[in-house]
Amino acid sequence: MSIGEMSFLEQYEKAPSEKKFPLVRNWIDNSPLPFFKELRAKRPIFETPLCTLVAHFDDIVEVLRLPSIYTVALYEPMMGDYLMAQDDTPLHYREKSIMKAMLNRDDLPRIRAFVAERAKRVLEKSGGRLEMAYGYGRALPTALVQDVFGLDGVEPERLIDWSYWNQYDAFHNQPFDVVGDPDGIRAKSAAARQSLAEYVAELIPRRIGEIKSGRNPQDVVARMLQTSYPGSVGFPIERLARNVVGLLIGTVETSSHAALNVLQELLRRHDVLPRAVHAAKADDPTAFDGFVWEALRFAPILPYLFRKSARDYLLAAGTPRATRIQKGAHVLTLTLSATFDPGRFPNPDSFDPTRTTENTFHFGYGTHECLGRHIAAVLVPEMVRQVLRRPGVKAESAIDFGGTPFPERYWVSFDA
Repeated sequence: MSIGEMSFLEQYEKAPSEKKFPLVRNWIDNSPLPFFKELRAKRPIFETPLCTLVAHFDDIVEVLRLPSIYTVALYEPMMGDYLMAQDDTPLHYREKSIMKAMLNRDDLPRIRAFVAERAKRVLEKSGGRLEMAYGYGRALPTALVQDVFGLDGVEPERLIDWSYWNQYDAFHNQPFDVVGDPDGIRAKSAAARQSLAEYVAELIPRRIGEIKSGRNPQDVVARMLQTSYPGSVGFPIERLARNVVGLLIGTVETSSHAALNVLQELLRRHDVLPRAVHAAKADDPTAFDGFVWEALRFAPILPYLFRKSARDYLLAAGTPRATRIQKGAHVLTLTLSATFDPGRFPNPDSFDPTRTTENTFHFGYGTHECLGRHIAAVLVPEMVRQVLRRPGVKAESAIDFGGTPFPERYWVSFDA
């Protein structure tokens, strides 16, 4: 229940038209779980002036499994012709297949060991107190991008900046977002993309030269450059370069945000924390990973995935909630609502690290499932695990987002 004795929907109905969506946006940002619970019960498909909210698990899955109807067209102005900005196209499937092969799952033990070693190094040098957002959360995925993916020869701060502004523009600068300077964000994103393109234009011939000189690097960029692609495959060097860019943009900001959200969620749950710490100290991380995914269910990096309707479509046909979504509508699938739907998650308000993850949306869903989901599935848990292995670990404050969508400051201390 919201302010006073009125429910969220009662407040919405009584608000003047210009206040309606700002109310909704505030509830999404600040009271998502009670708001979404009311929507599931009363208005599971909720049309607002700027977008349509979809709160029921089954309807969310229906939207996300229909990429030719509910498209990612809103990504295109920021991502251009990158594969993840396309839906049911030959380019999307071709390049995603190639990149899945390049991101070999056989590498996962080596990647997890790399993350563990780097995390230990950072934590040991901190003296028992560390600012986690830049000093750890962004630093570790950036090291992975440089050393494992092979985007080397550039300052880590530049990689972080390029990832930050591209993520900000694509996922947090949409018509249904509330940002103070959307044009400024768009300009910074465009500048970041230009700088990143110039860097990759230097990176690729340099790495080709290194390979020709007899070096045998094992990183992902080298793997891409050492592979022969017949012309009929349709993966020329320009497309290869485009996917090298994607290795960065899809890794740093998302992994950092997820790891810090999970860490905060576990550190603030005093009934759960001792069990999580115990699991973190075990040699086998399997049980601990369950704590990570359950914490992320409560604190995802975004409470929704957004799509744009390419044509009129009757959503949830044959049910009492059936609603015709108009062509051009912006649709917010409230994935945080879906993961608290008691029909799919028994006792959804209880923290249960033994839950299966099949019905979660941590890595997206369907056609646009995260390309590097298997890497993230070891990167994020190991980042959190190494912190919880430190004795006396505690948060000094809540995450400070600094008026942005991303963690900007988060101080954690432990016994040195």
